[in-house]
Amino acid sequence: MLLTTCAAAPTSADVLHLATGGTVEGEIVSKDDQNYVVRTTAGTITLPADAVTRIEVAPSPFQEYELRLADTADTAEGQFALAEWCQERGLSTERRKHLHRAVELDADFAAARGALGHVRVGEFWVDARTTVRRDRSARPEEEPRAEGDRNDERVVGAIQSNWMRRIRTVRTQQLESQLEKMRAAGRTAILEIRDPLAILPMTRVLSGGSRSTRELLVEALGSFTEDEATMNLAALVLVDGDRGVRERAVSRLKSRDDPRIAPQMRRALRSDNDELIRRAAYVLGEIADTSAVPELIDALKVRRWKMVEVPVRGYFGEWQQVFSGQTITTISGQVRVAHNPQIGVFDAGFVTIQSELQRREVTVYRTEVLEALKLLTGENFGFEIPAWKRWLEEKRP
Repeated sequence: MLLTTCAAAPTSADVLHLATGGTVEGEIVSKDDQNYVVRTTAGTITLPADAVTRIEVAPSPFQEYELRLADTADTAEGQFALAEWCQERGLSTERRKHLHRAVELDADFAAARGALGHVRVGEFWVDARTTVRRDRSARPEEEPRAEGDRNDERVVGAIQSNWMRRIRTVRTQQLESQLEKMRAAGRTAILEIRDPLAILPMTRVLSGGSRSTRELLVEALGSFTEDEATMNLAALVLVDGDRGVRERAVSRLKSRDDPRIAPQMRRALRSDNDELIRRAAYVLGEIADTSAVPELIDALKVRRWKMVEVPVRGYFGEWQQVFSGQTITTISGQVRVAHNPQIGVFDAGFVTIQSELQRREVTVYRTEVLEALKLLTGENFGFEIPAWKRWLEEKRP
C-alpha cells in the first residue's frame, strides 16, 4: 500500500448552501456580520454572509481521502482511480501524487500519462508542457491580479467543483438507472438547477452521456439566458454526433434570436472540415440568415483528394455483356425458362483479391448546403454554382 499522511486535516467540513442553489464545501475559518472566510480545496475564499442560506456539517474531503487511501490497491489502475476521485473532490496535490505513483508502477499507463500532460514521442514519454513553460518564461511577466479577482476565481472554482460532483452523481445514479422512476427524478433534479455557475459543470458531465442525457442538457441549457449557455448550445449543434440532439439545440438557439450566432456559423463554412460545414449550413438555414447566401453558394461543392474504396467486382462489371448467352432450360414439357449469366464467386466468401483504397480526386457535394440555400432563397439551381451566382447577381440592386 502507498502510505501518506495529511497533517492537520480537518475531520469534518462545513457545507455552505448558497442562495443561487450552489454549495461551497470547506472549513469556516472566521465569520462576522458581513462575511464568511472559508478554507476550501481551491484556496481560502471570502463569501458575503447574505449569500449563505444555511450551513451543515459533512465529512471532510480529507477524511474521505484517508478512508479511500486505506482501501486502494497499490497498482497502476488503483492509483489512477484514486487520482480521478481526488480530481472530483478538488484535491489537486493528492491527485498528482497518485498519478505519478501510477506511472511508477506502470511506465506505459497511458491514462495517467495523459492526465499528467505527457505525450509519446517514439519510445519515450515527454512532458508536453515543458515547451509551454519555456515559452512563457521568455514573455514579460503579467501584471499581478487584484486580491478580489483571485478571491472570485477561487469562489467560482469551489462552487463549480461541488456542482461537478453533484451533477455526476445525478447522472450515474439516476439518469443512467434502469428504473424509470429514478431517471425521472434525475431529470427533475437537473431542470431545477438555476445557478449560472452550474452551466459549465453541467455541460462537461452531461455532454458525455446517452442521447437522452444530452437532450436533457439541451433543455437545461435552454433555461439559462447567460452567454455561457448560448455558447455551449451553439457548440452542441456543431459537434454532437446525433442529429436529433443537434436539431433540439438549433430550436433553442432560434428562440434566442442572438445576432452573434450566425457569424460563428459562417466562419465554420470557411473551415476544411466537410461535416462541420454541413452542420453549420443547416443551422444557417434554420435561423434564416440570408446574409450567408453568398458563402453558402461557395460551399456547395468542392474537389478533394480522398481515399476511395475500389471494389474488386467493379472490374468484372462488363463480363456479363461479354458472356451474354442465356441459359435455356426446359423444366416441364413445353415450359422453357431463360436465365442471364451472373458471377457468383463473390458471394462464396473465398475470393482472395480484396477491395482496396485508392487516393483519388473526387467532387464532394454538400446536400445540407443546398437545402439551406433552398430554404433561404426559395430557389433551386442544384449544385450548379454558376447558376446560383448569376441569380445572386440579378438580385443585387
